[in-house]
Amino acid sequence: MTEITDSARQQLMKKAGEAAALFHGTYDGCCQGVLKALQDHLSLGNGGSFRAASALVGGIAGMGETCGSLVGGIMAIGLAFGRDKPESSTDSPGYMRAIMLSGELCQRFRDELGGTSCRELQKSLCGRSFDFWDPQHLAEWRRIGGNEKCRDRIVGRAAELAAEIILANSAPNG
Repeated sequence: MTEITDSARQQLMKKAGEAAALFHGTYDGCCQGVLKALQDHLSLGNGGSFRAASALVGGIAGMGETCGSLVGGIMAIGLAFGRDKPESSTDSPGYMRAIMLSGELCQRFRDELGGTSCRELQKSLCGRSFDFWDPQHLAEWRRIGGNEKCRDRIVGRAAELAAEIILANSAPNG
């Protein structure tokens, strides 16, 4: 990836955020929405990585744990900067860089959006958390527009933050 202007970087971040929100609506999956947007706009990974993100929705398999949008951003950072082979040393530059940049994403996500868990984010969006394994909770989440609130306030912004970090830290591996 060649050096880009600040204006082009901002535009690319915005496009990635918009695409993530759109993909979230299409795939009904926050992690896959963020990851697909970053893959498409930053030329990262392949269909296998998208498929691997299938169950990382609703705070990991609907359990309310770490937000899938954040996980999608971390996966994209790993695709851009992580180590290529399992036998690579854990002190290799790629391994450490992916960890450091993912930590930066986590901190910025937490600071801006109010937490990193799906449950925390549900509370900030809807005033309470939901158990997605409980059909009544899931129906209430949908009735009050929880998916749309998440899409509009969390998913796109997660993609923008991850894109900003990736773009600011040199050319991705692709």
